[in-house]
Amino acid sequence: MTAIIGIDFSGAKSDRNTWVAQGRLTQEGSLELDSVEMTPRRDVLRLLRSVDTPAVAAIDFPFGVPRAFAEFVFTEFVNHGAGIQSMPDVWRNLAALSLEEFIGARDRFVGRFGEVKRRGDERHFSESFSPLHKANPNMLPMTYHGIRMLHELHKSPDGRWIVPPLYSADEAGKAVTLLESMPGAFLKAIGFEYAVYKRYKKARNALTNRRSILDGIAAKSGVALPNLHTLREACLASDDCLDSVVAAVAAVCWAQNSAGFRHPIEDELAAAELEGWIYVPQSAE
Repeated sequence: MTAIIGIDFSGAKSDRNTWVAQGRLTQEGSLELDSVEMTPRRDVLRLLRSVDTPAVAAIDFPFGVPRAFAEFVFTEFVNHGAGIQSMPDVWRNLAALSLEEFIGARDRFVGRFGEVKRRGDERHFSESFSPLHKANPNMLPMTYHGIRMLHELHKSPDGRWIVPPLYSADEAGKAVTLLESMPGAFLKAIGFEYAVYKRYKKARNALTNRRSILDGIAAKSGVALPNLHTLREACLASDDCLDSVVAAVAAVCWAQNSAGFRHPIEDELAAAELEGWIYVPQSAE
């Protein structure tokens, strides 16, 4: 039985906005949700360190930053060593900064080069925000705290982490797979209409669109959710709660058929290994 975790991650100063959905992928292929609740970031880290394997955790924050910004930070704050080769190098360098230093570096970089995007986002998610985006929404605290969490996990001596596309999934049965996910992109990929996947948060008809997602996600994803009804009111009341459930469904889809997701092609792989990559099923445009 595979442990399933869906995380709608938040970098909010209050640390009260991260939602975590926990459940199990049964032998019959359904997702049994055990809990969906607001969780402080330190407890998210504890959960990921302690969860039984095999496990898949789909997490909604950028696992990396644009290469140019990573190199800018390395030059400004490190200026020694082997340089930037892949995401763990980025995690280590950014984790050494305070949030204020990270924001200051971002402001200097954006002032010179603009709010550049990661290559995969630029190519496949034209509507997505750069991890360097600062207002409406402010991506910086979420990116910073999320990357610090990845660094803490990566330096753990047990080596049980798989972070696609860095590592092969050959040992997935003995590991915790950490998957960069984006609920809106996943909903688009499995066939929800634009009016639903783009307008279920703050739009005038957001509540109606959340109902549409809850009513249709099992059929569109192919993942049975036998006890989703017990969480319906919480998901209707909070789009963050709903996002954690959507992320959990994405984690199940990956556990069942990771080959069915869009992976970096040859000319995208080097950038994805350094900047991160949003994983959605192949049908996404």
